[in-house]
Amino acid sequence: MKIKYEIKYSVELNDCKIDYLVEVFKYLVLSFLEEFIKGALVCFGEELMKKKRKSFICTRCGNRGEFIRKSHNAKMTKVMTIFGEVRLPQLQVQCKGCGKKMFITRFILGLERYALMSVITARIIGLVGSLCSFRVSEKISELFGVKFSRMLVWRCVRHVGSKINFDVDAQERNIGEADGTGIPIKGIKKRGLELKVFVQRKFSGGVRVAGVTIGKYDSEWEKLFAPLVESLKSFKRFLLITDGDTNIFKGLRGVTVMLQRCLWHIPHQLKHSLWTDGIKRKSDLYWEIMGRIFGIVSLRPFLEESEIAALLKEKKKDLDKLIDFCEAHGCSSTVSYLKNAKANMFTSLEKRLNGKTTSFVERVMRTVNMRINVGKWTREGALNAVKIRLAHYYNDWIPDPRKIKHDTVAFKYNSKFRAA
Repeated sequence: MKIKYEIKYSVELNDCKIDYLVEVFKYLVLSFLEEFIKGALVCFGEELMKKKRKSFICTRCGNRGEFIRKSHNAKMTKVMTIFGEVRLPQLQVQCKGCGKKMFITRFILGLERYALMSVITARIIGLVGSLCSFRVSEKISELFGVKFSRMLVWRCVRHVGSKINFDVDAQERNIGEADGTGIPIKGIKKRGLELKVFVQRKFSGGVRVAGVTIGKYDSEWEKLFAPLVESLKSFKRFLLITDGDTNIFKGLRGVTVMLQRCLWHIPHQLKHSLWTDGIKRKSDLYWEIMGRIFGIVSLRPFLEESEIAALLKEKKKDLDKLIDFCEAHGCSSTVSYLKNAKANMFTSLEKRLNGKTTSFVERVMRTVNMRINVGKWTREGALNAVKIRLAHYYNDWIPDPRKIKHDTVAFKYNSKFRAA
């Protein structure tokens, strides 16, 4: 449908500086949009009423054919857009069959009944709220002449986040990583609960988020993996890289999983074991142990078959020597940690699964903390904000209307603005 769209405005200008002109236009753009939507709404409404079989039905008798046009401006309604709130006329019709009166404005606009905004608008506002704080979202919108209150942003984050679900992609690699990080929760001191994240590696590089949940420390991993078990079973074997938390396996019953210790976490967590043993930080003994462990966990990817066997032999020999060295110096906690990590330290190489075993999930945690560290959260609020943020950064989730399929046919339009 071709729509002739003309707007005539008389504007009194006191200056011709670019910033002044932009500021004036900033407050005119919402009026332009409102007039444009009104014009399109009326044109499509008239075209719809000409059809013998309507695309809407009477909610009382189910009639699709005979309706009477009652009014184009019986009552105004408000709809939120990314440029602000617009007031639109309610197009009213009456069913010839039962006499019921109906408003069809939201039907034509593709909105649910009583909906304040479209799905895309809610996603855009929700994404903004997941990328920065609600207060900052409000301030940034004001700079562009749009007034999104922080409560509106919060409601969009809550609504959009609750609709996002993650899953394992059977077309990507059979390697995943699981880890958790503490998050600040209202009513609980420090970081009261743990955000648990499961990511899957992609053939193109990097990772995609396959599962997110919030629960107690060292437990409740079943909540994360329960919806993913059937998808994981599509792989003959699945390599799971963790920081050593064995509670993760409680949610993976029935799945063939090989455990690989994250080689980044080993020297990182070894620092705590050395502290427990009373080894002074940056002492000669401290540097000796740390230097050796860094050499052990450093692996070059994509080795030849003949090189892997020789490397594994040397690495395991060096690890045994380090354990003996720590034992000789009375580092019981460090010895215990290294012995526990030994069994799953080189699983990836032993199974000939080429690739690094450094956990990419740590980068995901940094992405989480950049938003989650701002203030304190409820469990649901934190989960919703994190789901949107991670889906955007790692799963190519964007609030783009071109990515969503509609039943309506796409249309083109040309807008003409004429000065009075």
